[in-house]
Amino acid sequence: MYWLGAFASVSGYNLTYFAQLWLIHQINDSTLFLGLVGAANAGPAFLLTLIGGAYADRVNKKLIIIGSQIILAGLVIIMAVLTIFEIVEIWHILVIAVIAGSVSAFDLPSRQAFYPELVNEKSLTSAVAMNASIWQSVRVIAPAVAGFTIALTSTSVVFIFSAIGFTMMAILLMPLAGISKENSDNQSQTKLTDEVKDSLKYVFKKPEFRYLIGLAMFSSFFGGSYILLMPIFAVDIFSVGAKGQGVLLACSGVGSVSASLFIATRKIVLPSGTFILLACCLSGISIAVFGLLAQVTGSYALGIVLMLTTGFFTSLHMISTMAALQQMVPSELRGRVMALYGINWSLMLLGGVQAGLIGLALGAPFTVMLGGILVAALSAIFIFANKEFVQIGQKAKEIN
Repeated sequence: MYWLGAFASVSGYNLTYFAQLWLIHQINDSTLFLGLVGAANAGPAFLLTLIGGAYADRVNKKLIIIGSQIILAGLVIIMAVLTIFEIVEIWHILVIAVIAGSVSAFDLPSRQAFYPELVNEKSLTSAVAMNASIWQSVRVIAPAVAGFTIALTSTSVVFIFSAIGFTMMAILLMPLAGISKENSDNQSQTKLTDEVKDSLKYVFKKPEFRYLIGLAMFSSFFGGSYILLMPIFAVDIFSVGAKGQGVLLACSGVGSVSASLFIATRKIVLPSGTFILLACCLSGISIAVFGLLAQVTGSYALGIVLMLTTGFFTSLHMISTMAALQQMVPSELRGRVMALYGINWSLMLLGGVQAGLIGLALGAPFTVMLGGILVAALSAIFIFANKEFVQIGQKAKEIN
């Protein structure tokens, strides 16, 4: 039930974001406004996610998730109405994105802490891969659905589909019960801000957590810009429109699903630090080549191939990182630590601001290429100069 609801809700997130970017690009084709949509979604989430994680460690997670889905469904219905009556403006999109980002700051950490309660410890890595496969498989389906829906009907229909997805999650979650423990008296008396500080202290004191989360954040901020700038590639470079944008992002999702299946079928439960770094480095190289070849050749076919490899290596890096973190984190800190990891999504969207500004001066292809080079370079440096990162897999086994 949870996985079905999660699939519906994640589809809602992806459909909404696709529709927001497409709508913004139709109103104003500047790369800056695409970046602002990302910032509007990510800014509140970035600021509130750790608080959301603290609440996930002390409040009923299921109720937080259900409440979040209801609010998100209401927000996308408003967007649908504004679009239907053709009165939508940029500020409408940005304001609703800010509210949605604030809600997701409580929703996503609660999810990350809730689904491990539905499985035993031996099945946790498979559950992580399963959770990741939902996000990645939706990346195959949602962009294609959104692109073809916009081409055949209108953007408002995409928002309506999003509302249905959020509502389904709320309904399907109601009968479920995890193995949540009652908060101890000590925890209930602890200030929320102190709980947030404790989680930050824990992460910064542990090099394995510090490096895993730090690299993932860097990769999201600089490497994820291609997603926000995809309307530019689809319309101005490849000339394939909404359908083509959907296909490109769907191909990235196919690569991501392949990575999820690869991790799920591995006999080695905890990937090594070297494995994580190589995956991140290859992700950066693939992103950089995508930007370079788009500029040089303008080939849509090559773009599809490179979206497949980008999706595969990026997800291989992120899923391996999440599996290691879920295995190592103490259960009482899970919500807060995974919330800190969850900031990656916000940083990817915030990275759209710097990508939009660079794109104004240098163009979208060069911006994406530069981001990929930075990700690949940092990973390569860590491979040769950071022994602690390389040994992360061994440390994780010692903890368990």
